[in-house]
Amino acid sequence: MTQLINIRNRIRQFCRKQDEIVTPILRFIWTFLVFISLRSLFGYSALANKIEVIILLAIISALLPDGFLFFVSGVIIMLNTFSVSLEVGAVFVVMFALMYCIYVRFFPNYSYAVLIVPVFYMFHIPFAAPIVIALICGIGGLVPAVFGVVIYHFSVSTAEISKLLKTAETENEIEAFKQLSEVIIKNKEMYTTALIFAMTILVTYILLKMSYDYAMYIAIAAGTIVNILGSIFAGYIVNQDVATDKVILGSVVGILLALLVRFGKGILDYKHTERVQFEDDDYYYYVKAVPKIDSEKAKNKKNRPAGTKTASKPAAKPAANPAVKPDMAPDGKPAMPRPAQNPGIAVPPQVGAMPSQPGNMSGHGGNMPQQGLQNPMPHGPGRQV
Repeated sequence: MTQLINIRNRIRQFCRKQDEIVTPILRFIWTFLVFISLRSLFGYSALANKIEVIILLAIISALLPDGFLFFVSGVIIMLNTFSVSLEVGAVFVVMFALMYCIYVRFFPNYSYAVLIVPVFYMFHIPFAAPIVIALICGIGGLVPAVFGVVIYHFSVSTAEISKLLKTAETENEIEAFKQLSEVIIKNKEMYTTALIFAMTILVTYILLKMSYDYAMYIAIAAGTIVNILGSIFAGYIVNQDVATDKVILGSVVGILLALLVRFGKGILDYKHTERVQFEDDDYYYYVKAVPKIDSEKAKNKKNRPAGTKTASKPAAKPAANPAVKPDMAPDGKPAMPRPAQNPGIAVPPQVGAMPSQPGNMSGHGGNMPQQGLQNPMPHGPGRQV
């Protein structure tokens, strides 16, 4: 585990240092996968499905916000649906306008969640989508996930309509238009899938926001159970056989991707959880802090001796006065030389120096005669030397 954490830290440090290069590359990969998935679902327009056009649009979308990617994806689907028939294109325009006006207009930061679902359908693991969306987007990805399910089932109906319209028989045209009306009104499979996705995201989000240990992993496990049981139960409701192996496989892939996302963000260390309570004039606060496991910090803390603290910086020395030389006094006069401090040699007193006690000199046993002083200090009753 320590080696994996070290590798993750190195990757994160590299991505942070080279953010201007890494971020556009990752966004290009993401936008390219989106356009390839739309090509696999809607492959009717020769112009919109050229690989050169897809690469060019992916490069442009990688440099612009997610709202632009949603708009370009809608244009690509619109070109493909109008290539099938005018009616199919008109129905999609109405659907796309409703998606934009209901949700994307107010929450453009979650528009990419709409396109996650077609990508997972392209890899034949659609039931991994709700778990990943719940962990990445939270409750904000619920409505976009439902929109993604609608887009996929619309593509399935469009493929059947395209087959019927290839023949010039009138009965086939009537059947095609009838199926087009039923794609939104009577498509039970679409409604049940959308309900399963919504329930999985909702359960995962609610458990994820609760304050208990290992909430992240319990939420992922609970969302997976809801995803599997809901899919099997929905199959009995719509009287359709459910591919249990695909549901389980998609759910397992969703768990692995969710754990990979969690590992990239950081592993929580619940053993060292801290709880703090404090209040102010308006509120009383309950704070729970769960640290993240970081191998580098843990290693440094382990190697540090117990009871030691980080060495603080030495105090700055006062700046020396450049106008005062080492052999000069602060007033500019020559400084008197300092005697050598040798405890075994008595230093004779200097002429004119004050005795340490009245009438007594340090290093001499008797009184010093006053005639030898040029400026004798008077001794009075109120004067203390």
